[in-house]
Amino acid sequence: TSRGFCVCISTAFEGNLLDSYFVDLVIQKPLRIHHHSIPVFIPLEEISAKYLQTNIQHFLFCLCEYLNAYAGRKYQADRLQSDFAAFLAGPLRRNSLCNLLSFTYKVELQGQSVPFCARLRYKDLTTTLPTDVTVTYQGTDALSPSWEEQRASHENLFFSKPLHQVFTSFARKGEKLDMSLV
Repeated sequence: TSRGFCVCISTAFEGNLLDSYFVDLVIQKPLRIHHHSIPVFIPLEEISAKYLQTNIQHFLFCLCEYLNAYAGRKYQADRLQSDFAAFLAGPLRRNSLCNLLSFTYKVELQGQSVPFCARLRYKDLTTTLPTDVTVTYQGTDALSPSWEEQRASHENLFFSKPLHQVFTSFARKGEKLDMSLV
Protein backbone atom coordinates (compact mmCIF):
# COMPACT_ATOMS: atom_id res chain seq x y z
CA THR A 1 0.00 0.00 0.00
CA SER A 2 1.10 3.62 -0.11
CA ARG A 3 1.68 3.58 3.69
CA GLY A 4 3.09 0.09 4.14
CA PHE A 5 1.77 -3.35 3.36
CA CYS A 6 -1.33 -5.47 3.85
CA VAL A 7 -1.09 -9.10 4.93
CA CYS A 8 -3.86 -11.56 4.11
CA ILE A 9 -4.10 -14.55 6.46
CA SER A 10 -6.11 -17.47 5.11
CA THR A 11 -7.19 -20.11 7.59
CA ALA A 12 -7.63 -23.82 6.98
CA PHE A 13 -8.56 -26.98 8.85
CA GLU A 14 -8.03 -30.54 7.63
CA GLY A 15 -7.18 -29.26 4.15
CA ASN A 16 -10.32 -27.12 3.90
CA LEU A 17 -9.73 -23.45 3.15
CA LEU A 18 -11.86 -21.42 5.55
CA ASP A 19 -11.95 -17.68 6.26
CA SER A 20 -9.41 -15.01 5.35
CA TYR A 21 -8.43 -12.00 7.44
CA PHE A 22 -6.24 -8.99 6.71
CA VAL A 23 -3.92 -6.73 8.66
CA ASP A 24 -2.89 -3.42 7.09
CA LEU A 25 0.44 -2.31 8.57
CA VAL A 26 1.94 1.18 8.38
CA ILE A 27 5.71 1.14 7.98
CA GLN A 28 7.03 3.91 10.16
CA LYS A 29 8.57 4.05 13.59
CA PRO A 30 6.82 2.62 15.49
CA LEU A 31 5.25 0.03 13.19
CA ARG A 32 1.47 0.12 13.64
CA ILE A 33 -1.75 -1.50 12.48
CA HIS A 34 -3.85 0.84 10.34
CA HIS A 35 -6.86 -1.45 9.63
CA HIS A 36 -7.65 -5.10 10.20
CA SER A 37 -10.44 -7.66 9.99
CA ILE A 38 -9.32 -9.76 12.96
CA PRO A 39 -12.29 -10.77 15.19
CA VAL A 40 -12.46 -8.76 18.41
CA PHE A 41 -12.00 -11.84 20.62
CA ILE A 42 -8.54 -12.62 19.17
CA PRO A 43 -5.96 -10.90 21.44
CA LEU A 44 -4.52 -8.74 18.64
CA GLU A 45 -3.43 -5.89 20.92
CA GLU A 46 -1.60 -8.30 23.24
CA ILE A 47 0.17 -10.06 20.33
CA SER A 48 0.95 -6.70 18.74
CA ALA A 49 2.41 -5.25 21.93
CA LYS A 50 4.55 -8.33 22.42
CA TYR A 51 5.96 -8.88 18.91
CA LEU A 52 5.06 -6.23 16.32
CA GLN A 53 8.02 -3.92 17.01
CA THR A 54 10.64 -6.63 17.58
CA ASN A 55 9.77 -9.62 15.39
CA ILE A 56 7.14 -9.20 12.68
CA GLN A 57 7.47 -12.85 11.58
CA HIS A 58 6.65 -14.03 15.08
CA PHE A 59 3.79 -11.51 15.26
CA LEU A 60 2.28 -12.98 12.08
CA PHE A 61 2.97 -16.57 13.22
CA CYS A 62 1.15 -16.01 16.54
CA LEU A 63 -1.73 -14.30 14.80
CA CYS A 64 -2.00 -17.22 12.36
CA GLU A 65 -2.05 -19.70 15.26
CA TYR A 66 -4.96 -17.95 16.95
CA LEU A 67 -6.91 -17.48 13.72
CA ASN A 68 -6.39 -21.05 12.49
CA ALA A 69 -7.39 -22.49 15.86
CA TYR A 70 -10.53 -20.33 15.98
CA ALA A 71 -11.44 -21.26 12.40
CA GLY A 72 -10.82 -24.96 13.17
CA ARG A 73 -13.03 -24.92 16.27
CA LYS A 74 -15.78 -23.08 14.38
CA TYR A 75 -15.49 -25.52 11.47
CA GLN A 76 -15.87 -28.50 13.82
CA ALA A 77 -18.92 -26.99 15.52
CA ASP A 78 -20.47 -26.14 12.14
CA ARG A 79 -19.84 -29.68 10.86
CA LEU A 80 -21.36 -31.18 14.02
CA GLN A 81 -24.49 -29.05 13.52
CA SER A 82 -24.79 -29.75 9.80
CA ASP A 83 -23.70 -33.40 9.54
CA PHE A 84 -24.99 -34.74 12.86
CA ALA A 85 -27.84 -32.35 13.71
CA ALA A 86 -30.35 -35.21 13.62
CA PHE A 87 -28.42 -36.96 16.38
CA LEU A 88 -28.18 -34.00 18.73
CA ALA A 89 -30.84 -33.74 21.41
CA GLY A 90 -31.36 -30.00 21.37
CA PRO A 91 -29.13 -27.24 20.09
CA LEU A 92 -25.36 -27.08 20.10
CA ARG A 93 -24.50 -24.22 22.43
CA ARG A 94 -21.31 -22.26 21.73
CA ASN A 95 -19.85 -18.86 22.38
CA SER A 96 -18.49 -16.55 19.67
CA LEU A 97 -14.89 -17.75 20.13
CA CYS A 98 -16.06 -21.40 19.95
CA ASN A 99 -13.92 -22.18 22.98
CA LEU A 100 -16.89 -23.42 25.00
CA LEU A 101 -19.23 -25.96 23.41
CA SER A 102 -21.99 -27.97 25.02
CA PHE A 103 -24.47 -30.40 23.52
CA THR A 104 -26.52 -33.50 24.27
CA TYR A 105 -26.43 -36.58 22.07
CA LYS A 106 -27.86 -40.08 22.30
CA VAL A 107 -25.97 -43.30 21.75
CA GLU A 108 -27.58 -46.70 21.53
CA LEU A 109 -25.80 -49.82 22.70
CA GLN A 110 -27.30 -53.22 23.44
CA GLY A 111 -30.78 -51.92 22.61
CA GLN A 112 -30.67 -49.19 25.22
CA SER A 113 -30.41 -45.47 24.46
CA VAL A 114 -28.83 -43.02 26.89
CA PRO A 115 -28.50 -39.27 26.38
CA PHE A 116 -25.00 -38.00 27.11
CA CYS A 117 -24.22 -34.34 27.79
CA ALA A 118 -20.84 -33.10 26.60
CA ARG A 119 -19.10 -29.90 27.65
CA LEU A 120 -15.89 -29.04 25.82
CA ARG A 121 -13.66 -26.18 26.88
CA TYR A 122 -10.64 -24.91 24.96
CA LYS A 123 -8.46 -22.99 27.44
CA ASP A 124 -5.57 -22.77 24.96
CA LEU A 125 -6.95 -20.54 22.21
CA THR A 126 -4.25 -21.73 19.78
CA THR A 127 -5.54 -25.32 19.65
CA THR A 128 -8.40 -27.09 17.91
CA LEU A 129 -8.81 -29.84 20.51
CA PRO A 130 -10.35 -29.20 23.92
CA THR A 131 -8.31 -28.94 27.11
CA ASP A 132 -11.27 -29.81 29.39
CA VAL A 133 -13.94 -32.38 28.54
CA THR A 134 -16.85 -33.45 30.70
CA VAL A 135 -19.30 -36.10 29.53
CA THR A 136 -22.22 -36.89 31.82
CA TYR A 137 -25.49 -38.70 31.29
CA GLN A 138 -29.01 -37.43 31.72
CA GLY A 139 -31.35 -39.25 34.03
CA THR A 140 -31.48 -40.38 37.59
CA ASP A 141 -30.71 -44.05 37.04
CA ALA A 142 -27.17 -45.18 37.66
CA LEU A 143 -25.23 -46.22 34.61
CA SER A 144 -24.20 -49.82 34.19
CA PRO A 145 -20.44 -50.47 34.17
CA SER A 146 -20.50 -50.83 30.35
CA TRP A 147 -22.20 -47.43 29.99
CA GLU A 148 -19.68 -45.89 32.37
CA GLU A 149 -16.91 -47.31 30.15
CA GLN A 150 -18.63 -45.75 27.14
CA ARG A 151 -18.87 -42.38 28.89
CA ALA A 152 -15.16 -42.47 29.74
CA SER A 153 -14.22 -43.54 26.21
CA HIS A 154 -16.30 -40.69 24.79
CA GLU A 155 -14.37 -38.22 26.95
CA ASN A 156 -11.10 -39.64 25.62
CA LEU A 157 -12.33 -39.37 22.03
CA PHE A 158 -13.33 -35.72 22.48
CA PHE A 159 -9.83 -34.99 23.84
CA SER A 160 -8.08 -36.64 20.91
CA LYS A 161 -10.18 -36.11 17.77
CA PRO A 162 -12.14 -33.32 16.07
CA LEU A 163 -15.87 -33.37 16.82
CA HIS A 164 -17.08 -34.70 13.48
CA GLN A 165 -14.48 -37.48 13.61
CA VAL A 166 -15.71 -38.48 17.07
CA PHE A 167 -19.25 -38.94 15.80
CA THR A 168 -17.95 -40.81 12.76
CA SER A 169 -15.96 -43.12 15.04
CA PHE A 170 -19.10 -43.83 17.12
CA ALA A 171 -20.69 -45.25 13.99
CA ARG A 172 -17.57 -47.26 13.08
CA LYS A 173 -17.44 -48.90 16.51
CA GLY A 174 -20.93 -50.23 16.02
CA GLU A 175 -22.56 -47.71 18.31
CA LYS A 176 -25.68 -46.25 16.81
CA LEU A 177 -26.70 -42.71 17.44
CA ASP A 178 -30.34 -42.55 18.42
CA MET A 179 -32.45 -42.07 15.29
CA SER A 180 -35.63 -41.35 17.29
CA LEU A 181 -34.47 -37.74 17.40
CA VAL A 182 -34.95 -37.39 13.63
